[in-house]
Amino acid sequence: MSEFTLQAIIDGDSLQLSEVFASIAAAESVDPAGLRLQLAAELLRGFIHTNSWDTRLQPLLDEFTSAARAQIAKDDEFYCSAQHPLRVFFSTITPPASHWCKRDSKPNQQLFDKLSALLAFATTYWSASEEQQIAGAANLQQQLDDFTNWLAAEDKRATMLEARLCETELANLKLISAEARVAEAINHNLAERPLPVELHNTIAITLKSELQYWAFNTDPTELSQLPLWKSWQRLLPALGQLFSGDGIEVDDQLLYDQIPLVFAELERSLQYPNSNAQAYVQLVEQLNHCLMSAIQKQAQECSLFSELANPGGQSDMHTHIPKTLLQQTDSINVGDWIIFNVDGADSIRCKLALKNPAIDQLLFVDHTGRKVMNKNTKDFALCLSTGIARPLLTQDLAAIIRSLLPPLIERANRSVQAQLLLQKNKAEQVVRALIAQQQAAAAAAERERAAEQARIEEQLEARRAAARKAMMEARALADEKMRREAEQAAEAERLRIEQAATQAAATIAKHQQASQSISELQVGAWLEINSEQNADEKLRAKLSVIISSTGKYIFADQVGRKLAEYTREQLITLMVEEQIKILRNGDNFEDQLAKVIRGLRRDVS
Repeated sequence: MSEFTLQAIIDGDSLQLSEVFASIAAAESVDPAGLRLQLAAELLRGFIHTNSWDTRLQPLLDEFTSAARAQIAKDDEFYCSAQHPLRVFFSTITPPASHWCKRDSKPNQQLFDKLSALLAFATTYWSASEEQQIAGAANLQQQLDDFTNWLAAEDKRATMLEARLCETELANLKLISAEARVAEAINHNLAERPLPVELHNTIAITLKSELQYWAFNTDPTELSQLPLWKSWQRLLPALGQLFSGDGIEVDDQLLYDQIPLVFAELERSLQYPNSNAQAYVQLVEQLNHCLMSAIQKQAQECSLFSELANPGGQSDMHTHIPKTLLQQTDSINVGDWIIFNVDGADSIRCKLALKNPAIDQLLFVDHTGRKVMNKNTKDFALCLSTGIARPLLTQDLAAIIRSLLPPLIERANRSVQAQLLLQKNKAEQVVRALIAQQQAAAAAAERERAAEQARIEEQLEARRAAARKAMMEARALADEKMRREAEQAAEAERLRIEQAATQAAATIAKHQQASQSISELQVGAWLEINSEQNADEKLRAKLSVIISSTGKYIFADQVGRKLAEYTREQLITLMVEEQIKILRNGDNFEDQLAKVIRGLRRDVS
């Protein structure tokens, strides 16, 4: 039996899951129905834990899951198919239910009402008998389709509203970010520090307006390099340390060291571009006047500078935020859902709709696309670190199923192994019993075989004695026969040797005759040669050339075409085998020379 596997089950093999329950039940002596109910309960507990709903929806969820548990336990297909009606129902209601929280808006109330009605209808349906469920299946599907269609329309409307809100908020957040940055810079250096009374409004209005203009119209990455901004980053810390009042006294040496430097920096700042030249010149002149009065020890009314309102929140730009917290904030992206919990107040579930590092502001909206709040990065990081805010984590049923089934499958596989081991032990016992029976039968058969062998040996011994006697008589006859056969064989061998000697002598004579005949051949000799293609065909060939160096003889036909080429040994062999026949030996050299001379003479005459 092969092992049970998670992948096969979640891919649709509900029969294998049924076998898992059956294997565990058989091995552990438990009721399969109880195992199914236990698994369904664990599944729903995991769903509720990882998909925390608002407290107002929780009672509806509890009633629904109580009815759904029995239904899940009845059908193993629930764990194996994402298209199972109950799983489709869960996947449909989970996102809107997880995102809902109490807010004063009509769409929000509508979602609560529709979710409540759908969950109540489903609870009644799953609590009904099997016959009633079959009859009401179409009604449940219709309810679910209506809810899905309404939800799709609301989501579309919320998406459009969220897009328009982001466009508007982006501009507002940019202005707020600029105001907050300037307010934080001024507050950090001047808040609760003594300043001449005449400078309070100038700094709170003119200087703030000038710096805010550049913070709004300059990219944040370039702002720190802007000459006027850099100049005031140096001026503000000095201004906070140069005036006495309200029990704060400034050392004279500090005045003599710093005020000339501040004069020079103010003078340089006049050379940089500004948004309102006239107002800025008046600001510098007023500061110069107050600083001159301070260094000359002239009396001037000073009071603590009140902290400017910070539209970006209470976070100080110099507050140290651990890098890990900022990284956690960076890991949250647009579209992620967050829960804000405030002591004594209802939790707020909202989605991050806008995250723009350029303005250091985060915009959160609810499920209807309406604005919930703005937070800068540091404030949000502090909310995360203190537990006021946390990501809204959801987990679908498929993931929960994948986490619950492996332990069950492992139990089943152990049960199968235990059953196989038990079966193996029983089989081994049976085999041992069979082997014992076979060994006893074999021992009895061996004893019987030994007795039979002894009887056979006695019979064989008697036959051997008779055979030895017959052998002795036969041997005497055989010796006589062998003697006569040896005499006959000696005579036959003598005749064979004589015949072989006669044949060898004839062959030698024939070879010598053929060798002599070949030696006597002269150019012009005619031979009759058996055709290689047709044994009955005889070819007439004339010896045209004898090459002494190689021992080759070349033959031609009547018209002078080359017909054959043999060596001397080949010609001797062919003559011995009677494959060629010499018709005429040809003329010797003297005869040929005489013919040539006669021919020349005829030509001359």
